[in-house]
Amino acid sequence: MAYTLELAQKLTVMKNIWHLSRIDGEPTPLGTIEQARMKLKEEVKCTDPAGSIWFGIKARNVVELAATYDIADGTGASLGTMTKDFRASLGRSTYRVETPSGQWTITETSKGKAIARRVVGVVTDLPWLFRVQFQILDASGNQVGHVNRANMKIKDTYEIRVEDEALDMRVAAAIGVAVDAFMNR
Repeated sequence: MAYTLELAQKLTVMKNIWHLSRIDGEPTPLGTIEQARMKLKEEVKCTDPAGSIWFGIKARNVVELAATYDIADGTGASLGTMTKDFRASLGRSTYRVETPSGQWTITETSKGKAIARRVVGVVTDLPWLFRVQFQILDASGNQVGHVNRANMKIKDTYEIRVEDEALDMRVAAAIGVAVDAFMNR
């Protein structure tokens, strides 16, 4: 079953905060995601509307070029891993996601736009100049979704569309966080 999520950043000083909602059909709040800034090891927690931990993301090591992140549910049980593919990311940012139900690759849609965005990023941080767009590919290389940044918005807002029922909604939300926070957007 396909689903569409919205990840909308709330502007704050000391931590990154996003509101996560399911937006296909009647918009439904799913949780609030928080990440403390300036930590050596990335750590993110998502609480559901009742205040319980819905999922978390934790880096295995201190900052590294090919970082691996563990994604776990509220009890600490593994939902999967997400690894930045350093070599592929030289051209366009790429992540590999593995869960008990499958494997996916998340990569920027356009190599040309990815390179142009990096060049412009050296001079200025205007994310709306080059819209951030990622495709979600299954193990066979078929596109089964996307993560797209909304155009012309001051705060980061992402649409996460998934057409593969094997990709857990919490893992898809973690992918959205990676595209925004772990790439310093």
